[in-house]
Amino acid sequence: MQRLFPHTPEKTIPAPTLRLADAHWPVPFKQGLEYSPPARGPWTIVHVGMLVPECHEIFVCAQGCLRGVVLSAAEMGLQRRFSTITVTEEHLRDGQLESTIIEGVSHILERLPKRPPAVLIYSSCLHHFSGADLGWAFRKLSAMYPDIVFTDAYMTPTLRKSEMPPDNKMRRQLYHGLRPLDDPKGGLLLAGTLEVFGSESDFAHAAQEAGVPFYEIAALKTYEDYKDMANARHVVTINPAAKQAADLLASHHGMANKTLLLDYDEARIDASIADLCEFLSIPMWDTTAQKAAARAALAQAADTLNGRPVAICQTATTRPIALALRLVNAAINVTDLYCDAFLPADKDDFEALKTQAPEIRVHPTIVPEMRFAAPAQKRDDIVAIGQKAAFFTGATHMVNLIEGGAYWGHVGMRQLALDLAKAAEMPIDVDRLISVKGYGCNGCC
Repeated sequence: MQRLFPHTPEKTIPAPTLRLADAHWPVPFKQGLEYSPPARGPWTIVHVGMLVPECHEIFVCAQGCLRGVVLSAAEMGLQRRFSTITVTEEHLRDGQLESTIIEGVSHILERLPKRPPAVLIYSSCLHHFSGADLGWAFRKLSAMYPDIVFTDAYMTPTLRKSEMPPDNKMRRQLYHGLRPLDDPKGGLLLAGTLEVFGSESDFAHAAQEAGVPFYEIAALKTYEDYKDMANARHVVTINPAAKQAADLLASHHGMANKTLLLDYDEARIDASIADLCEFLSIPMWDTTAQKAAARAALAQAADTLNGRPVAICQTATTRPIALALRLVNAAINVTDLYCDAFLPADKDDFEALKTQAPEIRVHPTIVPEMRFAAPAQKRDDIVAIGQKAAFFTGATHMVNLIEGGAYWGHVGMRQLALDLAKAAEMPIDVDRLISVKGYGCNGCC
């Protein structure tokens, strides 16, 4: 039971918690009115759009809706790449929605110190509810500014359950500005990821073995670098939210695409690496040393934790059940999962984990009752993987991870285990970290 108000201890509400053994697949809790806990690390559409180097973002929304996105840009220190156009009732009443976009964008562009090569224009729910002719407005702008690539982006949170979610749509639109090349040189593109995987990743290694460049949008510095991504002939995604990005690259650029989900199971990681190698027509490399290093790191984490409880949340990884099972198999005491739903890919691991660790507690993150679920006192005994797990447990030890980070494959599993061991030893200022939007975006935290 959770206390409703500190000064009225007699008032309590039921804590929406289940034993894993009693949890239903794939949605263990009822869906309805939603609560948003103050763990701000997951990226917003502002952060994601800024991955297009040298671009300028323009949000065309009602004033109330603009408050959050303005703060996101300010928190990133990128106000100079961000502008807003306020939509009022008058614009809707007088049929000025399209002209407001054209005139507002023109006004902004003419006053920028340097004209950007790309502009992302975020229309709002109001434009879509009213049937505004956005295509016409974009065509007019493209004719007026032929040296700028305009991308239609969307701030439509009210449509997130009836259409493509804004997160998926934004990751897709990241690649809208690419133009087909007459003679593409080839390359491997990792699409829809937010953090830099870099030259040490399995993807970079596979591209090197194939003799082609490795592209990832988070690593790009200039718009010329961005345009080079159109050379890629192979695109890989590891996040379900990036599926539509791969579809766009396949249909517009003829890229072969492959989905390789983030995973933590040793055998499935090997299978995914084999799929990647087959995709690029290269022989699979020997993963024996990588697997041994990952096992050693997990053993180190287990020794460091020495039985301390570990909580995992769905913001830390797209595969919380798979991660929990790998940790449990490494003798790590996973006690809590903060998940509102599970991916279909986790079904077998869900059943296995129910058998091996049936007493794990499963908690939602968005049901209204969770408004009162955070403890009044901080806890030093528990280690959280993910920001929502840290918030709801009161943990002072946290692995600050979003969407699995840049960890993929055996190398990623090893690094995550090392991070877990480090987190167990070193307390951090959790409240300061989780209050910052877009963890790791442009070095903002």
